[in-house]
Amino acid sequence: MKYSDFLSLLVLLLLTGFANSQNFQFSYIHYETDNITATFGLQLEATYSSTTGDVCANGIDNSLANLLCQEFYHETYGAISSIFPAIQATGTVTTEYTTYMMNSIAFGDIDCSAGIDACTGNLKANCNSDGGLLAVKCIIPLPECYDSSQVILSNPANTTIPGGYYLTGHPVTCNNGNFTPICSSVNIGPIERVAICGFTTTGVLNGGFNGAPSGVTVPPPTLRYNSTVSNQFSCPGSYLNCSANSVMGSCPNGYATVTCQKVCADSDNSTLFNNQTTVVDGINYYIGIPQFCAGGTYARVCNDGTNYHGYGSIFCRGAGFAYPVQWVPQGIIYLSNFTCSGDENCDENPSFATNPQCYTGQLETILRCSPGTPCNGSKLYLHNNMTRIVNGREIVSGIPLNCIDGAFYASLCNDGSHTQAGLNYLCQSMGFDNTSVILSHDSSVYGTAPVGTAYYSSFSCPPNANTVDDCDALSSTNQQCLAGTMDLVLQCSRAAPIVTPSATPSATTTPTPSGSTTVLANGVTVSVLVALILAVLLLS
Repeated sequence: MKYSDFLSLLVLLLLTGFANSQNFQFSYIHYETDNITATFGLQLEATYSSTTGDVCANGIDNSLANLLCQEFYHETYGAISSIFPAIQATGTVTTEYTTYMMNSIAFGDIDCSAGIDACTGNLKANCNSDGGLLAVKCIIPLPECYDSSQVILSNPANTTIPGGYYLTGHPVTCNNGNFTPICSSVNIGPIERVAICGFTTTGVLNGGFNGAPSGVTVPPPTLRYNSTVSNQFSCPGSYLNCSANSVMGSCPNGYATVTCQKVCADSDNSTLFNNQTTVVDGINYYIGIPQFCAGGTYARVCNDGTNYHGYGSIFCRGAGFAYPVQWVPQGIIYLSNFTCSGDENCDENPSFATNPQCYTGQLETILRCSPGTPCNGSKLYLHNNMTRIVNGREIVSGIPLNCIDGAFYASLCNDGSHTQAGLNYLCQSMGFDNTSVILSHDSSVYGTAPVGTAYYSSFSCPPNANTVDDCDALSSTNQQCLAGTMDLVLQCSRAAPIVTPSATPSATTTPTPSGSTTVLANGVTVSVLVALILAVLLLS
């Protein structure tokens, strides 16, 4: 089969089943589109008794051309034609396109009066005396949209505001391949607005509100057909699961109006909205609603029980605290299934909350946050440490504390989740040998970590770690740790420093008995001489 390929549109249609095993074949000689319709110029060939020839125009009228174009549409765009059966192709015989002789013979006197599947014809040397070579013009309406759940703002107005912009327009939904306006009587909720704004901006904007900003004139929607409207529209359970109806008529009170907004720059950093400050035991606490920017609008986490259990600690390293809500910013969105894969690494594939109570302030997430106790001392040390020197080894035990950015202390929860290699590296980072032992926590000996200390689990370090900052841990939500009753006590050791005696001993110097022990309690050295203790016991 030969065909012309002027626009690299190599779509070949065979209309089989004609009388005498005759086949009509088409080749593209023209293609154009204006995004509303697609226009094809097709040149016809026919095959009879294994002989292929050009087709002459005599005997072919517009009714046959129309049937041929409809067959062409259904064969070439079968998936679209089955989804949108109302869309039909129309065809006419045309001479406005240049045709090309493609075969040494031709068929003329084509007669399809008995039906398109029973055409007959006569062999011709050429088509010079038979109306010339046959070409048909097919016009196929293009769908405006394809997904029945698609909804966008039609012809929106763009309004610039400080730090962002508004897009305001009338929402239209996809019905049978064409956009249909939604009536103002439809209740468009927060999930529906997420769908409208997400489709309009290809996911750039998530939030918005119903109506138009003050002073903004909403342009009319751009519609191919204005005889149908949607008076039902909803997105049950998901912004990707929207549906609407299409009815003949108009909207008595006009079309719905929605504004999509960009009012902030996307960031993982959160703030406490409506925050208040209180002081407990000399520590400042900030109480409010954690809020951040996502999709150009403010977002919160709905307290609906679907979220990562430790996200509150990650937000502000504090505990939850009930607090009455004052008001909610315009266009805010709420998230569910809010997860965190590690400390500070949250907001991984959340879903938009669908519980109406999220948007009425009944399920607000309220946090009580504290900046903690400022740590101006050593970056990493053993808190409330005890030191012993035994058989030439200096053994130090205490609660490991790491000062984070000079702002708060971080410690480990004794929950069995830490790697031994990681704990060994802690000791090594403080100048001890690369060995460690976990001791039981005796609060009468080691006390507790400072108020406001953040607790972590699953502490581990890579083999190539250079500092403790290269190690990983997860924020702990164990209430016993947060209460300071599961502090991890770490024992580190190293060779004891060698003390060189003075060249001129003092007259008051006495030799240290063998087996003596030096104990350091919080930096204070207490020398206990075993022999002296025995002497005192003998004299008593």
